[in-house]
Amino acid sequence: MVLVAAVVLVTLGIRHSPAVKTGAAKSGAAQGPTPGGHQITAEAAVRAAAVAWVTGQVGHDIIIACDTVVCSDLAQQGFPAGNLNVLQPTTPDPYGSELVIATADVRSEFGSKLAAVYAPEVIASFGTGTDRIDVRVIAPHGPAAFQAALRADLRTRKSSGAQLLRNHKIHVSATARAQLAAGQVDERLLTIIAFMAAGRPLDVVDFGSAAPGASPSVPLRFADLAVTDPTAHMASRAYERALIALAHSEVAPYVPLSVGTVRLANSRTVLRIEFAAPSPAGLPS
Repeated sequence: MVLVAAVVLVTLGIRHSPAVKTGAAKSGAAQGPTPGGHQITAEAAVRAAAVAWVTGQVGHDIIIACDTVVCSDLAQQGFPAGNLNVLQPTTPDPYGSELVIATADVRSEFGSKLAAVYAPEVIASFGTGTDRIDVRVIAPHGPAAFQAALRADLRTRKSSGAQLLRNHKIHVSATARAQLAAGQVDERLLTIIAFMAAGRPLDVVDFGSAAPGASPSVPLRFADLAVTDPTAHMASRAYERALIALAHSEVAPYVPLSVGTVRLANSRTVLRIEFAAPSPAGLPS
């Protein structure tokens, strides 16, 4: 694999050349879009969605393997070029990276071994058919060791979730209670909620993830907390500021990707604490 920083400018020069536009543009004829043009547009839309998700949701310290076009797009959108590995046709495998962006070209290059051996878990997926792009977690020690680590992490999350459910300072909705009991919540969230509850009572509304098409085993990476709690005996705004300060006082690997208020579909305002993808396995409970 080759670091993308050395090839981004060359790639951009090729991809943004006017020569890639439709034949009508070349000849000057006033023609409608061709079927091929529609295909290019669809592919570009799926790629743009995948790139936007990775740029906004994946930790920028993560090493990503991708084809030349996707790596170039990620670098353009601000993902650190030094953490992007370009997959060449001669690359034997995607090892050495933590995620692989599986476009049609990457799937063709590695065949069935991509999902079965190299990167068995999908943390996000975009598009359908040949246009589909999957963001996959690489199994550095093989699929058997990877699945064993997932099972161990699930047991840890269930245990940590059960501890939170026994914490009398934490009020948990029925939805969040079921998610905790099932071990669906990222260990980083479980840790930060326990830390925050040591200082003041918390009301957990729910857990979730911005992860379209993710495998069922992928943990939920954000928590929605009520922005007021009568048992805290604090004004609503002061209580919210206190929660935000607590969330920002953590150290790695428990530093959130984002902390801020959002409005849910039912018009309720909550404080959302979100961690970056991918969820790390093997954190201490």
